[in-house]
Amino acid sequence: MTPALEEKLHAKGKADAVAQDNFVRKHDLQEFESIQSHGGLGLSLTDKGLLLNVLGHFSAYLPSALCVLGAVWGGAWTWLTFVVGWVVVPIADLILGADSYNLTEEEEKKFAESVWFRVVTWFHFPIQVATVTFGAYWVATHDLTWAEWLGVTFSIGTAEGFGIGCVHELIHRPGTVDFVSGVLSLCWSNYGHFWIEHLWGHHRNVASPLDPASSDVGDNVWTFVPRCMWLSFVEAWGIEAKILKSRGKGALSVDNRILQAYAVTALVAGAYHQAFGLAALPFFFAQGFIAAWIVDNTNYIEHYGLRRKEVSPGVYERVGWLHAWDTPELLSNSLLFKIQRHPDHHTNAGRPYQVLRTYPQAPTLPTGYAGMIALSWFPPLFWYVMDWRVALVKEQEREFRATGTLLGNAYPFPDGAQAVYSFDTEADKLFIPADYVVRASSNQPAFDQYAAQKEGRRGVSQYGRNRGSRVAALLALVLAVVGGAAVYGGFGATVHVQTDRAVRALPRPTLFDRLGGLEGIRPLVSSIYAKHTADPLTAAWFEGKNHPVVEEHVVEFFAAGTGGDVTYTGRGMLDVHRGMQISGEAFLAVQDHVLTSLAEHGYGQAVKDEVLGILFSLRPDVLPDLKPIATAATGSAVEEGEL
Repeated sequence: MTPALEEKLHAKGKADAVAQDNFVRKHDLQEFESIQSHGGLGLSLTDKGLLLNVLGHFSAYLPSALCVLGAVWGGAWTWLTFVVGWVVVPIADLILGADSYNLTEEEEKKFAESVWFRVVTWFHFPIQVATVTFGAYWVATHDLTWAEWLGVTFSIGTAEGFGIGCVHELIHRPGTVDFVSGVLSLCWSNYGHFWIEHLWGHHRNVASPLDPASSDVGDNVWTFVPRCMWLSFVEAWGIEAKILKSRGKGALSVDNRILQAYAVTALVAGAYHQAFGLAALPFFFAQGFIAAWIVDNTNYIEHYGLRRKEVSPGVYERVGWLHAWDTPELLSNSLLFKIQRHPDHHTNAGRPYQVLRTYPQAPTLPTGYAGMIALSWFPPLFWYVMDWRVALVKEQEREFRATGTLLGNAYPFPDGAQAVYSFDTEADKLFIPADYVVRASSNQPAFDQYAAQKEGRRGVSQYGRNRGSRVAALLALVLAVVGGAAVYGGFGATVHVQTDRAVRALPRPTLFDRLGGLEGIRPLVSSIYAKHTADPLTAAWFEGKNHPVVEEHVVEFFAAGTGGDVTYTGRGMLDVHRGMQISGEAFLAVQDHVLTSLAEHGYGQAVKDEVLGILFSLRPDVLPDLKPIATAATGSAVEEGEL
């Protein structure tokens, strides 16, 4: 910030103070302290060294592994990742609590220079491709119930949505491998424009009415996210057009990176269609939509109700520490590559994830992103939890503008600011005033929060206190886990059997439904009937028959026999086939006609096996006059009972 701008803002702050007739606090400091302290067991990882921190972020890939396990186990297990992501992780966040440690300057230098924090992010894209490809294969080649299909799709969409923490980091990094991996990952989620809007739109306009990704008090997530999806695309297109224009190119040129991204998405969809058939495409686009929804649902909670001050028409103050919600939860920060230390990220967009900082005086969410996203699905409850917190933050802002302090203490945050940062420094200059970039003098704050805690001063986090009771709680949790494991060893098999039976007892659609009802059975029967009348082994049976009537009777029989609410109006099977002298060879030909037609219409092996079982169950009525089949190799006969 230039001295002139700093002086201007300082003068405006003094004017605000005069207008407020000296700042008067409306809320007790204890209310602020209550939202700063996350409790839990008080476990931390950031202070445990480089190796453990790198390994901790590999936990981000567990959701993908759970997707595969859930799909293979089937039934209710297909929802495993969805339930773990939106129920288990939020509960675990509340139990484990916050990791609020900030690195020293020496530690930060070591962490920032370590390539291993980049290496762990490079696993994201190949694991994502493997997970989505597995899902496309699984739904296309397995006979799933509608609940199982939804379970697989929502679970994989959840896993890819949780991946936003890693993707977000990748698109901010200048390295080619990092950046390209992040953009390609968005292509697999059908959201290829996001990175453009995020880097040069969201980071420029955050916490203002100009930003479609910043929610305000009272916004409903169910209307906010669809609006954000559309307006973010519109803004991304405008940003890309501006960048291309600055380089002498048109918006519709082949260099338009939005068009390039969606061309990649189309190629991926085409590849899945070619490999697994049409059934893979609804899954592919649905999992992408779910992942994209989670991305903008995350935007909804990250800046809810926070607004920068408008210093002149359409111009807002520099992005700072009070314009994004912070949450230091240990587990979800490990899963999401510390994206939850969000105020530091928006104030200093160039800082890599491993050195982001968290301060209790920043706006603080009551729990991690997973819990807050799930809470936002119930808008009245979310507003009840959040709106009074927004009021407290706005009071903090009024205090700072009037007195230059926060909660009665000196400004607690480190200096330095750069809200827009990307691999393309020339594009960055198009979207952020040079005056809004301030080089940091240190990574340490002017206000020593740890010293303040030791002194027992008010207005700082209570997090560092009562550590003895947290250690006791941790020991109790360990004992509970050990005891539970021992008990499980005694009757675990019984529990497994009961669970397996419960899963198998889930309602399953009839074969009629899985064949597509009458709309699916009619073209299938038409294909089978055409093969019957064209095959020399079976054509003689249909000579001189009223084909439309016979074919309709076959449709009725097929529908009724597979569980449809359809009445068969033809003659009985034994009566129809008596005297036809159907040979074993002809029966095998009929079987081949049925299986070939099922394959042509895209039905999986499970459906084929079930239809074949029904066909064989009719054998006594269809083949009352069965003749032995002579084998080609020996000339010996195969008796009826051997078929």
